[in-house]
Amino acid sequence: MPSNLKINKLISIFLFSTIGISAFLMAQTVTNPITGRTWMDKNLGAAQVATSSTDANAYGDLYQWGRNSDGHESRSSQTVNTLSNTDNPGHSNFILANSDWRNPPNDNLWQGTTGINNPCPAGFRLPTEEEFEEERSSWTSNDANGAFLSPLKLTLTGARSRMSGQIGNVGTFAGYRTSTLDGSSSCRVMGISSSNAFMGNRERADGNCIRCILDMDDSIQGDVNNDNIVNVLDIIATVNFILTNSYDNNSDLNFDEQINVLDILLIVNIILESEA
Repeated sequence: MPSNLKINKLISIFLFSTIGISAFLMAQTVTNPITGRTWMDKNLGAAQVATSSTDANAYGDLYQWGRNSDGHESRSSQTVNTLSNTDNPGHSNFILANSDWRNPPNDNLWQGTTGINNPCPAGFRLPTEEEFEEERSSWTSNDANGAFLSPLKLTLTGARSRMSGQIGNVGTFAGYRTSTLDGSSSCRVMGISSSNAFMGNRERADGNCIRCILDMDDSIQGDVNNDNIVNVLDIIATVNFILTNSYDNNSDLNFDEQINVLDILLIVNIILESEA
């Protein structure tokens, strides 16, 4: 039989490992307590969470609308003039075009977590125009300062020209991609500058940044008992699932297909963020 010392040591290792893993998971997302939406805490391709609206390490990559993470999004990728006739061009070049990198266009790209070419991590997707508008309405000011001071800490990433492949307006403008189309060849982006923020149109072949949103099917992350608020009752409900060895989609906050202490810690983090 193992000694009490060994048991205590194993318990300590488990607890420290659990807390460490949980802290890592929490660090990858951020929840806006006003909207209840959970997002990745940085842009796709960014090295870190932004420390300012002009933090170059937080700018991330620049995607052509509908393309996968095939290398074209790199700020240093080469350019090519030949349009693609498939959803996956088969190379890592940024495609120069008048409007769309694909001919014919495909309006079904980037639609939801299972959408074609979704570049976001599992469980995440491109936000819709409405979801970005909801976030924008929660800012303290409708400009770059408000965008950075928001839970998302958005940055002025610049954009890449579909005509020349050159990157411009770095530190002065950003266009955040959405999955929403405007009914023609263009798609909707949330534009941010030092003096304004707005929804506008960009061509699909332009290069713009991405901030992924957690797909919650309009439910609130952590709201296990579906009462539209995250509190200690949701922790109790999750503990019950653990004790009964049951599974519930709403409780599986880290998408590991099991309910355990990591999910409880994530709920605690959501509660603490909402009270901050």
